[in-house]
Amino acid sequence: MPGKISTIVFAVLLSLVASASYAGECIATPYRTTGTHYEPVTIQKGDISQGLIVRGQVLATPDCLPVKHARVAHWQAGEDGRYQDRLRAYLFTDEQGRFEFETEWPDLNPPHIHFIVTARGYENLETQWIGQSREKTIDFKMVVNRK
Repeated sequence: MPGKISTIVFAVLLSLVASASYAGECIATPYRTTGTHYEPVTIQKGDISQGLIVRGQVLATPDCLPVKHARVAHWQAGEDGRYQDRLRAYLFTDEQGRFEFETEWPDLNPPHIHFIVTARGYENLETQWIGQSREKTIDFKMVVNRK
């Protein structure tokens, strides 16, 4: 029994240390402009095109806990380099703060997708994902401040 208890205590301590170091890196995502092509996003939709999977997670300062049911609005230019209404939508995060949608590659220099994240009890976040080269999947985190 003492060996089992020490194993459990060690596992709990290891978990706390890992959580503490992760929490220490929880910094709010910087503001980035909504740009000149911003229009209110009014359509709730998952996939808006094909070719690029966008996965993300919304977390909150100071502890990096997931923000469930956050509204994630997004808009972008298409493969032709032009902003289009069909590439504007919003969706909600799940219980772990995750979201996912399929779209097309934003053919701009640099490639980017605009986001506005809103959730009760948190400050709104206006930001952008900015890429470098064409990818099939992007996966990133956005961190919002608690009010």
